[in-house]
Amino acid sequence: MKRYLFLLLLGSLSLLIVTDARAKNQKAEVPAVFRNARFVYVQAYNGDAFNPHVIPDDRQAIYDVQQALKTWNRYSIVYQRDQADLVFSVRKGRVASVTPGVEVGIGRQPRNRNPSQPDQTRGADSTAVGVDAEAGPPDDLLSIYMAAPSDAPLWSHSLKGGLDAPDLPLLQRIKHEVDTAYPK
Repeated sequence: MKRYLFLLLLGSLSLLIVTDARAKNQKAEVPAVFRNARFVYVQAYNGDAFNPHVIPDDRQAIYDVQQALKTWNRYSIVYQRDQADLVFSVRKGRVASVTPGVEVGIGRQPRNRNPSQPDQTRGADSTAVGVDAEAGPPDDLLSIYMAAPSDAPLWSHSLKGGLDAPDLPLLQRIKHEVDTAYPK
């Protein structure tokens, strides 16, 4: 009987050691591009901080994420998308929003609103009066894309209050994952 208990204990101990070794050898949760990237660009899902279609909450989220990235000191902020390695796209949670507006344009109109791709424009003079309406999830959203056009984010999570300053839990989450997978 003692022998069986000893073998059972020995088997359990070896199983724990093997499980622990496998956990240490698992691939990182975040892609290697996070280790190699140096420059990041921060935008809202519907444009940059200077786009009139970006609502004030998203504009503030852009600013808050930029400040937190500066504090993290792993990546440098760039203000032109084509200079970035990674694009951080933010969206404050809201079920729906409506933004009335008047547009007067000469030679530029956005054609593509995919957050992973740069604005594509067409040349035409225009004047428009209208309303932008948007519906989406009630939770804050942070998605990270490669700067080269891509439809799939490298990392994306949503959380109620996830982009609330000063903590920015969503940014803290990616920071923890990157720093754990790729220590400086």
